[in-house]
Amino acid sequence: MEYPLDDTGDFPGSSHRPKVFAPAILVLAVCACLLIIPAAAHAPTDMKISFDPGTAKIYVTITHPVDDTATHYLSRVQVKLNGDVISDPDYKSQPTKDTFTLTYDVNANPGDEIWVTATCVRGGTLEKSYTVPQPVRPTLKAPSGTAVAPAAARPPASVPPTMKAPLGLLSLFGAMVSVFLTRKI
Repeated sequence: MEYPLDDTGDFPGSSHRPKVFAPAILVLAVCACLLIIPAAAHAPTDMKISFDPGTAKIYVTITHPVDDTATHYLSRVQVKLNGDVISDPDYKSQPTKDTFTLTYDVNANPGDEIWVTATCVRGGTLEKSYTVPQPVRPTLKAPSGTAVAPAAARPPASVPPTMKAPLGLLSLFGAMVSVFLTRKI
């Protein structure tokens, strides 16, 4: 059966195809645009936390590269001490286009855990934790000026000292020579 061709050279009924094809292209274009927008937003790429016990402050150094600090920035930096929120400011811009340091008052003790969560205004978060270290014990100095380890760090007196066995290597070399000589024969 032959179908008569219309003036475009297509089969009859093909004039409906452009009506269905155009909305499909439009839907695909909208989906592509919606997928591109989240790619422009991103979480901070790095965060370093340090604590100064003398001033009771933490220093949070955040890396969040952006093109415009007024439209793409960290909108919130939440600080928790042992699970309790102690600081949760909202920001309207970012100090620099890349890396910057924020300071927060934190009355922390050794062993306390500090959690910091940085949130981008366009989506994405980065969370890091920091455990306040125990104070370093000073080493004891002997009268001659040599350092002595604290009593807790020294091994108990009942543990025998480690023995060196250089003669053990001699027997190993002898075994290697005998294996080498027996293979040559």
